[in-house]
Amino acid sequence: MRNITKIIFVFASCFLFAFAGCSSSNPQNRQAIEGEVTINGNPVASGNIEFEPSGDQKERTQSGALITKGRYSIPAPKGLVGGDYKVRISVMEEVPGSRVENPDPMKSTVEYRNIAPPEFSDKTTQKITVEAGKKNKFDFKM
Repeated sequence: MRNITKIIFVFASCFLFAFAGCSSSNPQNRQAIEGEVTINGNPVASGNIEFEPSGDQKERTQSGALITKGRYSIPAPKGLVGGDYKVRISVMEEVPGSRVENPDPMKSTVEYRNIAPPEFSDKTTQKITVEAGKKNKFDFKM
């Protein structure tokens, strides 16, 4: 009887391992997100963009990406599920005259400020709607 139990256990284990890779690699049906970000008509050199569920959609995903040379991209495995999202953009710039050099680099300081307009950053009015199965490209002109 113990041999039958061992055989069943080995068979069940092999079955589970064989089919473990067959499940969807995107069970939440996340969507890829991409787009361009400009400020005063010029591509944002570097920054950050964040997507936060809007309203009562707290069960939705939240994601973000770096903006590089005016572009951002989030692949589907890290993307957003369908629904409405608020968008926040940060574009940090050194405050002129704020740099204080010190021989000890750990004691050097510099101050930065977000140059994205408030309606794109801390008081955002920007919203998007992500749709499953469609190209989700969102451009932002500040």
